[in-house]
Amino acid sequence: MAACNLCGGTEWETLEAVRDTRVVRCRCGLVFVTPAPPRPAIERAYDAGYYAPWEDQGKVRARIWRARIQRVERLRAPPGRLLDVGCGTGAFLHVARLRGWQVSGTELSPYAVEAAATDGFEVLGGELWEAGLPSEAFDVVTCWHVLEHAGDPRRLVREMCRVLRPGGWLVLATPNLDDRIFRAAYVLARGRRPALFEADERELHLYHFSAETLRGLVASSGLTVVEVGFDRGAAATPGTRFVNGLAYGWYRLTGRNWGMALELVALKPGGGAGGAARHEPLHHRA
Repeated sequence: MAACNLCGGTEWETLEAVRDTRVVRCRCGLVFVTPAPPRPAIERAYDAGYYAPWEDQGKVRARIWRARIQRVERLRAPPGRLLDVGCGTGAFLHVARLRGWQVSGTELSPYAVEAAATDGFEVLGGELWEAGLPSEAFDVVTCWHVLEHAGDPRRLVREMCRVLRPGGWLVLATPNLDDRIFRAAYVLARGRRPALFEADERELHLYHFSAETLRGLVASSGLTVVEVGFDRGAAATPGTRFVNGLAYGWYRLTGRNWGMALELVALKPGGGAGGAARHEPLHHRA
């Protein structure tokens, strides 16, 4: 029996069952899929067909990437070394490089690694801990909607902490388990609740984080969590952008994050007070 990636526990309740696969909630609150698909199946899921819809969303996604790098730069201005974990075909790396960053990436999908290399980016294939990157090499590490796909989120976060220099920043986003407004809209539109896992779904979400479990996971790696806020870059289609906009309005009004995704900012201790002094709440300026 697999242990919980956050607390190591083996006591949980089943939320969904899809043939031999279950979606479970641990006593600590982490929701995850067990057993997880084997790594070759995960790699195959992110092929050319997975990235094809992104071409149709090119202008919207370009705006999302520009907004993301602007958020990063409110923490730490370029030049500097930036690592994007799970960089896909390199779209965010492209935007960051234009802003003056020295960029690198890692990516599990062989298709995406090849596509990024074609555009001239240094992208290492495989898991981050397989890349052999030196310790304390990066000023910023980003990880946009990757943690939910990872086979071992705890190990991934620890490795991101290792490669960050003291005073460096981690900025990541991941879907929000408590996405009540999206779920309500889904029920109204389709007459059923959205599933947490479907065997043939386009994206394999293996972990589902709340603000509390995400904060706990990152803090356990030795990073100081500065904020867990609202991710305004979670939606790329008109319908989801509308719903996420409603959720953002609710968030600003009440402080309750019922949006589609979470955005976390964390600082690696040891770099003095200069880095922390640059932080501003990201959701107020997004």
